[in-house]
Amino acid sequence: MNIVAVLLSDYVGFMLLVALLISSRIRRSHGKLELKVFSIITILTMIACVVDFFSFFSDGRDGFLWKTVNLIGNTYCFVVNPIFIAAWCLYEDLKLYKSMARVKRIYRYAFIPAIILVIIALGNMFFPMIFYIDDMNVYHRLPLSYAFYVVDLCYLIHSGVVLKKYEKQYGKISFFPLYLMAVPVVLGCALQMMFYGVSLIWVSLAVGLTSIYMSLQNEFSYIDILTNLYNRAYLDYKMEAMLKEKNPKVGAIMIDVDYFKSINDTYGHSTGDEALIDVARVIIFSKPDKAIATRFAGDEFILLVNNTNDDEMRKIIESIRGELKYFNETENRPYKLSLSLGYTLFDPDRDTTDTFFKRMDDNMYVEKSEKHR
Repeated sequence: MNIVAVLLSDYVGFMLLVALLISSRIRRSHGKLELKVFSIITILTMIACVVDFFSFFSDGRDGFLWKTVNLIGNTYCFVVNPIFIAAWCLYEDLKLYKSMARVKRIYRYAFIPAIILVIIALGNMFFPMIFYIDDMNVYHRLPLSYAFYVVDLCYLIHSGVVLKKYEKQYGKISFFPLYLMAVPVVLGCALQMMFYGVSLIWVSLAVGLTSIYMSLQNEFSYIDILTNLYNRAYLDYKMEAMLKEKNPKVGAIMIDVDYFKSINDTYGHSTGDEALIDVARVIIFSKPDKAIATRFAGDEFILLVNNTNDDEMRKIIESIRGELKYFNETENRPYKLSLSLGYTLFDPDRDTTDTFFKRMDDNMYVEKSEKHR
């Protein structure tokens, strides 16, 4: 065991996570549940980088104090390991689906392996099953410790499956390259499992978390912070790019939330924000892969579709209405969502961007006016 190498590894991991927490403080202050989970993951890993070093440093040193540090430090690392990987899966699911109903349905079972490993790690302090500290205060790994690596791998596979299923149903997600998280973790776990006495797991987790966060920074430029849909800047950028194509076939749907002021006045602005998040969810779950969902302004949303036609646009609208009906029937909200929709197709011979958006807006208000009679 090279204590200097362990110190450098844990120091790098610790400093990466400190920098991550400082640079993400504004983003994390918005209080979204997935950001709270991300913060917990980061803090637990940061602490583990410190604890891991002292566990290695105390190994083989005489005295009750060092033996206690060795035992508690290694116990902490084994406890945090399954918590980290299970919480990562929770974070990913919340970020993609934004559904507490889904989380409660799936993760009451998905967390069982992690909970079992945490109980085993705590019980190991009294009945050695995964490691033991001998009379010379030297740490020894037991065969059951490999179960932690197996469970970690299973959770990573689960994470990949969740992402692939989401992308297959709703289209590829930007700014969330899972491999940036998975590759360092898999390599770190594999190397630590093969080479007894090295410490790479926690710095690998730190590298993975930092890599993911750096990629997610692009969301600040193009993602609406409340709904996680694209914002108007991205809409303008994509619209300009589409219209530069030869014979563009661009369509768009304006989506407006009915009676939104009533939701705000009755239940408060925080519930109003929740309603907008729910609308974004309905749109994401009902749109085809190629459609770009944006929050245009306030309670107005636009779905931009390239290479489309009138029949496809009508089908998308019917899909939105179907998803809206399903949402209202299955989600226990104090309000029922109602949407007015209007669509149009871009005419290269007579349209400008302004006339295109105005016609779409006018078509939406035809439906809205019917509801407010």
